[in-house]
Amino acid sequence: MSFIEPGAYVRRHDRSLLATAARYERGFWGLAVAAMVLDITLTLYGLRIGLVEMNPIASRVITQYGALGMVAMKGFGFGVAVFGRQVVHRRYAALVPLALALPWVVAVCVNVVMIATVL
Repeated sequence: MSFIEPGAYVRRHDRSLLATAARYERGFWGLAVAAMVLDITLTLYGLRIGLVEMNPIASRVITQYGALGMVAMKGFGFGVAVFGRQVVHRRYAALVPLALALPWVVAVCVNVVMIATVL
């Protein structure tokens, strides 16, 4: 497997949604990393101030392995996305980091709201 340069498959004049996604793929990866880090940070802070993790799998991992377990769990998810990026058709590859980032962005928003209600 070789890594394909983001957007390499898309023609310059192509203005489709997939072409737009390909142009912003690096940004989507950056968004995914930022959202993952924020999700981990806000979750740990929320737990520290008395909030409870509602995801039963994440709750069990955090209970058994702490912050390191949560980082490993999120890192595993990130690794699955990196692998997935390599195996999906190159036309759709730019959507992989976006699909990874969106749930974490939602989780960050939920964490912010929950923390704000406690403070």
